[in-house]
Amino acid sequence: MKPSKVILAILITIALLFVARRASQRQVPVVIETTTYGELTFSHTCNHIFKGDNTTADLDVIVSGGLVPEDAVIALYYEPRTTDTTETSNRAARVEAITIPGHGLVYRVSVPNQGRGSEFSYRFQLEDAAGRILATIPVEESRDKPKQLWFRFEGPRSTPLLVAHILCMFGSFLLMVMVILTAFEDMRNRAVRIRLGKQTLWATIILFLGTFPIGIWLEHQVYGTYWTGIPFGRDITDSKALVIFIYWLIMLYLLRGSALSGDPRKDVIGATAARWVAVVGVVLSLALYLVPHSSGSF
Repeated sequence: MKPSKVILAILITIALLFVARRASQRQVPVVIETTTYGELTFSHTCNHIFKGDNTTADLDVIVSGGLVPEDAVIALYYEPRTTDTTETSNRAARVEAITIPGHGLVYRVSVPNQGRGSEFSYRFQLEDAAGRILATIPVEESRDKPKQLWFRFEGPRSTPLLVAHILCMFGSFLLMVMVILTAFEDMRNRAVRIRLGKQTLWATIILFLGTFPIGIWLEHQVYGTYWTGIPFGRDITDSKALVIFIYWLIMLYLLRGSALSGDPRKDVIGATAARWVAVVGVVLSLALYLVPHSSGSF
């Protein structure tokens, strides 16, 4: 491939990865919940994510407008979050909040680290001595189905492993861009077909390394799991990575002559089909990269 096309492929890859990164990163917004009881205002900031194997979940309620009644307590109720709804099948743990010295009327509950990837729904309740609920954070939608917040514990990522993952994703994407540029050249030319096959081969190899040994280990470091996509789970991040890899593996098989032995005559498909299989592979990969991480089941 001409140096000018390699430079063009690098520039296109950088631009596409920047767009894909911005589009695929699911931002978890910070939530601020407030409620009132009489002249008092209760405020809680939910950051959702607590990173580090030894990190506790410090959940604070700030009280303004006066003092909490002497016969009342602020209690946290939390339980494992097993679905995206507020319904859970476990009995909620109850912990009373305590004031933090030197921080005014700040009430805190520190939930011990429950392990990588563990996720909990929770709510605060202002209760009197008889156990009656005076106020809730967040404000209840109904008695039967109270609104819940959530938090998750995540482990620390290894920086060298993360860098290796990023380099593999960049390398595979760069080769994919080269593939689509090559695909629009003369596919009847033997040298062009061989180049397409070799680019497909190395794109598949680097994609495999970044997705599986490196990607799976990163997932274990952060969430404590190795694989949650199909066929063992339905997480969309793992599932879309598997779909991309399977397509490129099939494409490698179709171009096996050009890719493995340098003989296009041994390819399963002809010149025109090779062009469109390559184009579809790149477009499919980009489209799936744009799907936000952890955005649902697949």
